[in-house]
Formats: sequence, structure tokens, C-alpha cells
Amino acid sequence: MKVHITNIYGHSSVSTALKAQNRTADLAREVLNFNELGIYCYQVNSDSPEMLSTRLDGIIAPVGHGDIVIFQYPTWNDIRFDKGLINRISHYRGLKKIFFVHDILSLMFESNRCHLKEHIAFFNQADLIILPSQRMLDFLYAEGLSVKKAVIQKMWDFPVAIDQTVIPAFRKVINFAGNPDLPKFEFVKDWNYGGVELRVTAEKGDWAQGKKIGFLGWFKNDISLLTALRKSGGFGLVWTNDSNWKEYMMMNANYKLSAYLAAGIPVIVSNCIAERDTVVRKNLGLAVDSLDEAVNKIENMSDAQYNDMTANVAVFSELIRDGYFTRKCLTDAVFQLLYD
Repeated sequence: MKVHITNIYGHSSVSTALKAQNRTADLAREVLNFNELGIYCYQVNSDSPEMLSTRLDGIIAPVGHGDIVIFQYPTWNDIRFDKGLINRISHYRGLKKIFFVHDILSLMFESNRCHLKEHIAFFNQADLIILPSQRMLDFLYAEGLSVKKAVIQKMWDFPVAIDQTVIPAFRKVINFAGNPDLPKFEFVKDWNYGGVELRVTAEKGDWAQGKKIGFLGWFKNDISLLTALRKSGGFGLVWTNDSNWKEYMMMNANYKLSAYLAAGIPVIVSNCIAERDTVVRKNLGLAVDSLDEAVNKIENMSDAQYNDMTANVAVFSELIRDGYFTRKCLTDAVFQLLYD
């Protein structure tokens, strides 16, 4: 029996979707000795049925009867491709399918909500499903998911080395790694707090004039990003003021959260996000209902309180930088599939 895992190529090098799948597959291959099934991102509609069939045969050439295939979803190649791939491998006798769900497009984008039933029907072909949170699993069960075996991921890993000689300092600063031009992050341009500076990973914009906003620059390299966040100190912010995205953050695993923790800085998160309880229980930062509350807590915080948080983050971040969340969920998935 072999264990295979899909992995996408062809996205922009700064794509979070690409990094998440690549890092998962790299760890699965290098640590767990899984075999990789490479998938290139392209316009599926350019393929005739015969061309698509040939392409799929090439991808699954290493797969055999009785194997396990971990399918990282979505491939971002359209559901037609995903359905074709799963249909193809389902013909192998005794083969088991694990769906590792990174994102669900019908939940991410309100305009795609009409496709939720279709996506759930697709998921129901899995023998086991890996989902970001228990809340997402409960939601999908309520909407018709019937897969009995499930593993909860909880957090993304962020396997990037950091400069341990740089110690995050307590500053009245909130760092935000995100594009301020996106509507879901419009709170950035509305920043009006005088006592706490917002530092954005973007190039300087005229819209920030007269506001307490700084710019860290845009980083294509994750090592440079984590170094900049670590040197900046203060906190990392996971936030949105978009109602649909806020609802999705209640269920998904947030990549920004892992980036901040990997950098070694405490976080500020909404009380609604999936891993809110972990942040509070492990004292990794602040869980708040509003930015007003966050700013107020920072303005009244002591050096000792901040240093206690950074000490907790330093310990917890070892899990994220060494890939233990991925190792655990992949190992648990195979074990549960074959043992339980």
C-alpha cells in the first residue's frame, strides 16, 4: 500500500493557496514518505473530454489498487477537474480517499453559496475528510455531509526559520499582513487611532496621510516577512469588517494567524474566529469584539503582560514552524482510516 497526496503548481509564487498545498505536500513527502501527485493549474475548459482524460491518467499513473490518496481540495481548476480526478481514482479496487479541505469556495464567496450542495455531494465521496475546524464540520453535517470519519486540522503550519537573535519588543503597534485595497480589509484605510500605530505589509499610500499608519513594505519572501514582523514587535492582527468573510473566518484555519505566531509576536483576533479559544487558553494574544477594545487593551498593557504573551508564543510557535499540525492531521487521518 502506498499513500499519495496531490499538490498544485502554476499559481503565483505569493499565492497563499499554493504555499499551503506545497508545504503540506513537502512535509508529507519528506517526513511521512508519501508519494506526490502533481497537478498544474490551467483553464480546464480548454480541454476536450479526451484531453482531460489523458491528463488525469498522467497524474494518477503511480496510483495502484489498495492505495490511499489524500486529495488537497480545491485544485483551483474548477469542480469539473476535481470531479474527474476523483471519479478516475474511484475505479481502483480497495482504494481509500482522504479529502484535505483547505477552502470551500461556496463559503468563501457569497456569490458561490448556491454551489454549496454540489460541493457537499462531492465531499461525500471521501472515506475520511480533514477540515479546518469542528465548527466547519458541524456546519457541513447540518447541510448534508455524510462522511463518518473526520480529522480537525486546527491551524496551518508555517515552516519558516526565524532570527532568534531578534526579540519582539512591546510597542504600541499592530501589524497587519494583508492588501489594504481589498474590500474585506477596508478597516485599514479607516484607521483613526492616535495611540496605537497600524503597520501594514504594503507599499506607502497617500491614503495614510494624517493617520498613524506605517508601512513595512510588501514581501514575496516569507523569511523576510517574518523578520520584519519580529523586528516590528507589538501584535499581529487577524481582522475583517466584511460580514461574509467574517462568517467564513468562524470556520476556517487562518493563514495570517500562523504567520504572526511563527514570527513570534502575540496576536489580536476576533472573538468569532475558529481558534479563538486556543489564543485565550494559551495566552497567545488578545481576543476582542472590536478594534476599539483591542486598542484600549494595548494602551493599558504592561511590559510584563506583553512579555508573558511572547514567552507563550515562543513555545507554541515551535509546533507551527516544525510542521506538527500537518504531521498530526495527516498521520491521524491515515491511522483513523485503517485502524478505527
